[in-house]
Amino acid sequence: MRFLFILTQIEEAWTKAPLGSAERVREEYLTLEQELKKNGKFVESIRLRPRNEAKTLRNRPNGKRTQIEGTYTETAEVMGGLYILDFTSMNEALEWARRMPNYGHGAIEVRPIWD
Repeated sequence: MRFLFILTQIEEAWTKAPLGSAERVREEYLTLEQELKKNGKFVESIRLRPRNEAKTLRNRPNGKRTQIEGTYTETAEVMGGLYILDFTSMNEALEWARRMPNYGHGAIEVRPIWD
């Protein structure tokens, strides 16, 4: 069964983090990715560019759309990347999610994918 791990972050938190923190977290993710690949669990990972480069088309009740600058939500926490991984159960997916780097902000949402 495939699962989507949606990784969120507070982009501004990285500017206040100790020097080298972002590089350390990236290395931790790369190490975990290697283990996922070795165990046949890895399908795909995507690292997103900053939210100020995003555009959103918001659907309106009149059938039209409005384009806005930035992400679809108005919150400090935004999606920073995602993984598509293959596990036998939600419990196994959560076990691996708990092994992902904890950088003190953001979250990991784990969702099953319809096959």
